[in-house]
Amino acid sequence: MDEIAQKANQARSKRGGSFEEKLGELFKLLKKEEKIKKYEKNPDIFNGEFNPDFIIVKNNGEIVSLDATTTARSDRLRAKQWDAYGTKLFYWETKKVKIKAYTVVQDIDTSKQEVDNFKNCKKRCELPHSALDGTISIEELIKIIT
Repeated sequence: MDEIAQKANQARSKRGGSFEEKLGELFKLLKKEEKIKKYEKNPDIFNGEFNPDFIIVKNNGEIVSLDATTTARSDRLRAKQWDAYGTKLFYWETKKVKIKAYTVVQDIDTSKQEVDNFKNCKKRCELPHSALDGTISIEELIKIIT
C-alpha cells in the first residue's frame, strides 16, 4: 500500500474511533440520566466472531445492537449485516430473546452523494432478508433507545 493510501486509511480509522467514543459518551450520559438501563461497548459475541460496536439495554428491557459508521456505503452495510445476523442469532440461542439491530451513521448531510447513500442504505434494510432493522441517524437512535 502506498503512503498516501495508508495515511488516508489511518485518518478514516481515527475518525471512526472518534465517532464510537462520542457514542460511548452519549450512552454514558443516557445511563446516568436513567434513559437507558445499560450499554456495553464491543461485546463478545460468539467469541468475537461477530463484532457490533455496542449493545444497549433499554429501560423496558429491549435490547438493541448497534454498529457505527462515519459514512453510509453499501460495502460497509454488508459487513454490518453480518454482525447484525450473528448478534441476533447469539441472543436468540443463548437467551431466547429477539433483539433489534441498527447501523448509525455520523455524517448524513455532508454531500448530496452521502444523502443519497444514506437513503439507499435505509431502503436496503427494508429488504425481506436484511438482518438490520434500519440505518439511522444519531437523532433517530436517541428516539429508538430512550
